[in-house]
Amino acid sequence: MGRVLLLRPRRGEALASVFLAFIATGLVVLVYNLDPILDWTLLVGVWAGSGAVILYLLQNQRQNEKEFQKHPVSFPNPEGGGILGEYVNRPWQSELAELGRRYPGKKAKKQKKKD
Repeated sequence: MGRVLLLRPRRGEALASVFLAFIATGLVVLVYNLDPILDWTLLVGVWAGSGAVILYLLQNQRQNEKEFQKHPVSFPNPEGGGILGEYVNRPWQSELAELGRRYPGKKAKKQKKKD
């Protein structure tokens, strides 16, 4: 199955993308010194394109937040407990450890001592 590019946008994401796209279009007008009346078709294209890109980025950020909540990044706490203790209780770590035992990496060659 292919990856879905756009999820169902939330109202806040849609409003934010429209607002930010309007600002981006204004910046294009200022940078390229365009006349909004004569170049309205170009500006509508810039507005729609930047709105779609911003909406995609906002939705991608929401998806990344969901993934981060599943696997938060934290540092191990030897005493356990607290937010840092979550790192120790991750099931995927035991799977990685099992893979390390099952498929050990190459060992460094020992150098001969010169007497």
